[in-house]
This record gives sequence, structure tokens and C-alpha cells, in this order.
Amino acid sequence: MKPVQTLFEKYQVGAGWADPFAGENSPAEFANDIEGRGNQYQMDALEFLKSLPDNSMNGVLFDPPYSVEQCLRRYTPKQGGTAGRAEYWAKCKDEIARIIKHEGLAISFCWDSTGIGKKRGFEIVEIVLLCHGACHNDTVITVDRHATQHRLHLTAFGVGMQAFFARFVSYIQSLLARIGGK
Repeated sequence: MKPVQTLFEKYQVGAGWADPFAGENSPAEFANDIEGRGNQYQMDALEFLKSLPDNSMNGVLFDPPYSVEQCLRRYTPKQGGTAGRAEYWAKCKDEIARIIKHEGLAISFCWDSTGIGKKRGFEIVEIVLLCHGACHNDTVITVDRHATQHRLHLTAFGVGMQAFFARFVSYIQSLLARIGGK
């Protein structure tokens, strides 16, 4: 689909990217699919994510199966019966937060706009609504940036108040410059 291809090009999806639910034709360097389909890895998605080193990925494509039928058929026997349920997706997101480098990206395909989540150190930088038409649900695509290091800078200065505020102002100015502010 052209909008997805454009998004992948914009965020340079490919080298250093992982896709735990790859299916067919994933652009990610590290592509996994429990059913194989020609991918490099053929594991349960959560086990695949756990196998990757900390802070090792430029980004992750997160496109789990949505339908109850797909989840039951492919994932229920895995992970003590939790695979395919909310707690399974939460564990996957925890692993994604662990493996993505500082400033790395997660592109999520879902029915909502929660993305990977602020509590995991991510901030949404773009949301795309992909309309499939007719009787098909739209797909909400979120692009999240792993920004935990920014928060650490604010709490780890260990200096007097005047120096803290000077650095804080500088930090805010750099953030605004990145998003096109003044």
C-alpha cells in the first residue's frame, strides 16, 4: 500500500529494524513470523523479541494479528495461553522498549492510537489513518520515538537551580528546533 511504503521510506525502515510479526515482504532486516513464510526467524513473537539484545534496534514494526481467529489459531498455545491477549501485547511492547536504541522508532499498526506508550519512554511523533474502505476497519498507524534519555537528562543534572534551568531551557529549545518550533 502506497501510504505504508511512503511511511517506511520516510523513517528509513530496513537495516537495524526488527519485525516480530513479519508475515510476507517485511522491509525489516530482522524479520520473524511464527508460520515461517520465508522469514529469517520462525519463532513466537515474544520469544523473538526477548532474543534480541538491549538497545540494539533502530526500530521495530509492530503489526500483530487483530482478529480473534488469528490469535486463537496462532498464539493461544504459546505463552501459557496469554498469547494474542492484551497482556501478551503488553509484554511485547515491554520488550520493544528494551531493544530499541535511544531515539529509535516503533511503527505500530492497530485499531487505536496508543502506540508503544509514554510509560515505556515513547512519544508519538506521527499518526496515520489508513482507510481500507467498505466493510473493513481502518488501521491506525502510530510512529513512536524512544525518548527515555531526554527524561533522564532532566533528573540527572545534579547541579544548582540556576544551572538546572539554563540546561532545561536549552533542552526545550533543542526539542522545539527538532519539531519545527522557534
